[in-house]
Amino acid sequence: MIDNLPPRRELPPDVRDRIRLKMRAGIAEPARSRRPVWLAAAAVVVLAAGAVFATGVLRDRANGPVAPAAPATTGSAQLQDAVDRCWNAAKTRGKALALPRDWQLKIIFNHGTTLVLAAMVGDRPLFCETTLTSVTVSDPAAKPVPVPGTRSTVLLRTADGLIAGVADPAWHAISAAPAGALILPDSATPAWWISPVTHQFVAFTDAGPDVPVTLGPLNTTGASADALVTAPAPLVTTVDRPAPAERTSVAGKFLGECLAGSPLQLPDRDAWVAGAHLGWNGREIVVARLGSRVISCSARPYPGKPGRTYYNIDPDQQMLKPGLGGGMFAQVLAPVKETGEPEQSALVGGLPENVTRVSVTYPGGRHVDAVVAHGTFAVWHTDADDSSTVDARTNVKAYDAQGKLVIEASLKLI
Repeated sequence: MIDNLPPRRELPPDVRDRIRLKMRAGIAEPARSRRPVWLAAAAVVVLAAGAVFATGVLRDRANGPVAPAAPATTGSAQLQDAVDRCWNAAKTRGKALALPRDWQLKIIFNHGTTLVLAAMVGDRPLFCETTLTSVTVSDPAAKPVPVPGTRSTVLLRTADGLIAGVADPAWHAISAAPAGALILPDSATPAWWISPVTHQFVAFTDAGPDVPVTLGPLNTTGASADALVTAPAPLVTTVDRPAPAERTSVAGKFLGECLAGSPLQLPDRDAWVAGAHLGWNGREIVVARLGSRVISCSARPYPGKPGRTYYNIDPDQQMLKPGLGGGMFAQVLAPVKETGEPEQSALVGGLPENVTRVSVTYPGGRHVDAVVAHGTFAVWHTDADDSSTVDARTNVKAYDAQGKLVIEASLKLI
């Protein structure tokens, strides 16, 4: 028998959610091949001055960045639109900045709905981030903030987690994460890309500019030499394409509170439209849409901290994958059970706008209509709804206002 063990420590809610998601996903999924997994990660430009190319950059989950596929030229409307928005925002500040034709693009980085440009303007690095509604441009005249103990410097951090600067020439890949973040054993350390010409880098941490972030080189073991970093103020950050969603209804007000309180930062926060909303035993969850993208955000009492609320955007699904007939489905493990409470998760999703009713039949036999609003749905799911049969399925049917079946799906819930 072992005596004098230290007291049990409560895991932070975000760490617990991630571990539960990983464990349940591992239980539910079949065994995978041990061959390397290749992921299309972003559209990136890392080329000589004056040339602009884009390519799907591939990353091996185990070995970090690898050689990209053959590049293709990018005279796309999206790229031109981003450059125009960056220039129009920058010139409103009245500071001397070269015309876009003199920008030498070094990196084009696509992160969800966010596009980041890294360029050289003369001998100074410039970064610009565009989202669906906003633009942020770094200040080329600002003094870069050094990363302690390295030759790296930081020039820009934004509200949705972008960190950009010039890397130590000895670094070939970079690791960036909120200070103290837990990297689960089965997940690859995030590796971000560095221009081999100018050593400019862009990375996303999902943490706002006031949150301490660690930054360092990614070595062969997947660890990084960490240092806390800040950044100079941007030249300009502006909402150039406002699309404010309502925040006065019960769902809308909660969504605003939840997105503001979540440690995970999301671009275009004010533009997400609140949809289906559920409440239970001091917990709440809302589903929201921005175009074809769907998220869920939840709140529950913070364990061990009376009076505090823990807000959380579902950590593993900022965009739910398309399902049958234009629908999107996911099981969300929040709000999770506390000691002595029944398991309570939610089945949520996005739907075509003409859907007005969603019927769910669980393997345990319970039949229930989901809450439907603004192209989303949500319904509670408990352990009692499960079945002992391994391949048991939950049936989901979506109908339009005339009662016509629009979507029918058979889902295996965890």
